[in-house]
Amino acid sequence: MPRVVISGYYGFDNIGDEAVLHAMLQALRAAVPGLEATVLSKDPVCTARQFGVRSVLRDNLGQVWRSLKGADLLISGGGGLLQDVTGPKSIIYYLSIVAMARLLGKPVFFYAQGIGPVRTAWGKNMVRIVANRVDAITVRDTDSREELTALGVTRPAIEVTADPVLGLDPALIDVARGKEILSSLGLGSGPVAGISVRPWKNARGYLEVLARGADDLAALGWQVLLVPMHRNVDLDCCREVAARMSEPAFLLEKSADYLDILALTANLDLAIGMRLHFLIFSSLFGVPLVGIPYDPKVNRFLQSVGLPPGLSAERLDYRELSARLAQVLAERAKLGSQLRERVAPLQKEALKNAELAAELLRGCGV
Repeated sequence: MPRVVISGYYGFDNIGDEAVLHAMLQALRAAVPGLEATVLSKDPVCTARQFGVRSVLRDNLGQVWRSLKGADLLISGGGGLLQDVTGPKSIIYYLSIVAMARLLGKPVFFYAQGIGPVRTAWGKNMVRIVANRVDAITVRDTDSREELTALGVTRPAIEVTADPVLGLDPALIDVARGKEILSSLGLGSGPVAGISVRPWKNARGYLEVLARGADDLAALGWQVLLVPMHRNVDLDCCREVAARMSEPAFLLEKSADYLDILALTANLDLAIGMRLHFLIFSSLFGVPLVGIPYDPKVNRFLQSVGLPPGLSAERLDYRELSARLAQVLAERAKLGSQLRERVAPLQKEALKNAELAAELLRGCGV
């Protein structure tokens, strides 16, 4: 029975990362019959129950060591694990798990990671030293490959695939469940614009600009729904946007899991988002997008689906937002069709990650 340990940002109630884990497990189970997965999690009880896996506390090094010792492969990913913009902890933690696996002689697969930004000298050195000693690397965009190459990663070959969530089949999402959620919030039959916001540094101006843009949509007959993707982190910002609006808005205030948010997103007619996976969810269903990047990964994704760069959260301007919204509303049907066309090949690329993991396991005699 093939045994893998999966290391990522799991168990923190972040909808995007939980969806990444769901998509990875779904693809891996299809590619590796009899797979036994252990997930390193902040909340192992919840992770084990929700995903049907074994799970251990990610900060308990004894449990992590024993899990790695019994595994055939460490999968590090997916997501943007190797960056130091938010501080040194992320790179130190994830590369330490990789180093433990290598000490035990276990193969390591970087699975659809988004790399960077890595700005500190020590961070660059750590990534270069450790990444050159893993067995396989896939990244979710070309900029991540270029970042690793610039850091001096020369082996193994770096393959560009796609974010694991893009491998999900939209036909398997419970669209009716999404309609029920919208109805329970009081939304009617008109078009729905979903907005995802998150805190970023000490900026506040973007919340006011988004509120004005949302008011303009409401004045045109749109229903505006604020969607916190990382509830404990995003909810206050969502409330603030709603409070700054003159027109009424709806807020997904109650707790919802990643399947609920996917189902809800399937029923949107427009998506305005800071959170990467809110935009990825929307793209799966051909929902026209306006990205508000706070991190390079958002523009990387927009580029991958043929959309122009988003409007910077730190420098968000009302006139620019109004112009972009007007353009998207005027071309909504065309943009939705183009998104579906662009996402289709990315779905195949996302599933390739699991196929490569299966090849690596077979190469190790598992």
